[in-house]
Amino acid sequence: MVSQEIRRLASEIFKTDSQIVHLGLIDLEGHVLIDQSSLSSEPYEPDKDRMMFYYQVGLRRSRREHFNEAYGLTQYVHIVRERMQQLILYLPMITVYLTIDKDLSPDKIAQIAKKIHGIDKQILDDAVNSLFFSNKTKI
Repeated sequence: MVSQEIRRLASEIFKTDSQIVHLGLIDLEGHVLIDQSSLSSEPYEPDKDRMMFYYQVGLRRSRREHFNEAYGLTQYVHIVRERMQQLILYLPMITVYLTIDKDLSPDKIAQIAKKIHGIDKQILDDAVNSLFFSNKTKI
C-alpha cells in the first residue's frame, strides 16, 4: 500500500513538468515505493521485470555513493535512449526514476532536475517519515 505522503511527493514531481511520462520512487534498498504513469491517477503494481529494474537502479545509487568523497555527490543521471529519456535523481532516502519525452533538450532536463531538488522539504520529509513510521511519528 502506498502512503499518502509518497503519493503527494509523486504528485509534486509530476507537477514540475508536463513532459514527465512515468515515475518510479525507490527506497535505498531498491524497493518500489510507487510506480505511476502521468496518465493515471492511481499507481501501478509493477511486474517482476520492472521490480528488478528498480532494484538495479537502487543498487547503482549505492555504487555511485562509493565515489562521493572523491568526486562529489551525483546531482542527477540523464540517459538518452532512442524512444525516450531517463532521469534519475537522488533525494534523501529516495531515488526518483523518470521517463521523459525524447524531444526535450539537455538544458530542459537540467531544469526539471533542479525543480525536483527544490521540492518543498516538508513534503519530502513527510514522505521519508512515512517509510519508517506507520503511525506518522515525526523524526
